[in-house]
Amino acid sequence: MAAGELRIDPGRAGLPELAHGGFVAGMLSAALAAGSTHVRLRRPVPTGHALRIVRPAPGLAELHDGAGLLADAVATDVLIQVPPLVTPEEARAASHRFPGAAGHPIPGCLVCGPAHPDGLHVTPAPVSGRAVVAAYWVPSAGHAGPDGTLPPELVSAALDCPQLWALMAHVPPATSDRVVTSVLETRIDAPVRAGVPHVVIGWPIGRDGRRWLAGAAIAGPDGELCAVGRQTAAVVGGWGVPLGRDHWSSAPVATA
Repeated sequence: MAAGELRIDPGRAGLPELAHGGFVAGMLSAALAAGSTHVRLRRPVPTGHALRIVRPAPGLAELHDGAGLLADAVATDVLIQVPPLVTPEEARAASHRFPGAAGHPIPGCLVCGPAHPDGLHVTPAPVSGRAVVAAYWVPSAGHAGPDGTLPPELVSAALDCPQLWALMAHVPPATSDRVVTSVLETRIDAPVRAGVPHVVIGWPIGRDGRRWLAGAAIAGPDGELCAVGRQTAAVVGGWGVPLGRDHWSSAPVATA
């Protein structure tokens, strides 16, 4: 059994003092050196605390803190049907309409938060005539490794938020549902490179009992698929991300 100790920088926050779920999923994928993974987020992952990655068996990885299991990952084939991509022009127009620019449920989010000082700035919004959200995204060189590509942690994170925005854009604005991400399935097919334009799309898949499902994809400058993902978000009571826009769109922007 191999184990590694780490601490997640607070700059990788999704909520105050909690790590971004997509970042955590990508971190476990990187530990497996697997391009296609199924990750279960069992408990919120704290930033700035001692954590351990454990490899109990080939193709498996677990994230623990002092209280027990936080998340687990398995290398597996992730099969996702991606809807037709939008054009870069459509994605750019959508990004200018990002509903989180004026009111955001988590303004300090690593991926889409307008108040994050070093965020990825993926800003998806609905595309006219399509049941998708889209964003035009040029990854920063500051987020890339020496080879100019983004690490799996940030690719996975960049898929996470558009999935939630796809749900928020298409559920009834007055719904009282609040969700937490419980499962992230991710497949990375090609490098996501800094300094070049990408199109990110997200789409709602539907509701299954007390679970909402959504998908996302990142396409490179030539329209090639770089990464795809599917999220399962569990409906919870009293906390979590509010899906209904009536419950967050008037919230003031503040640093998390």
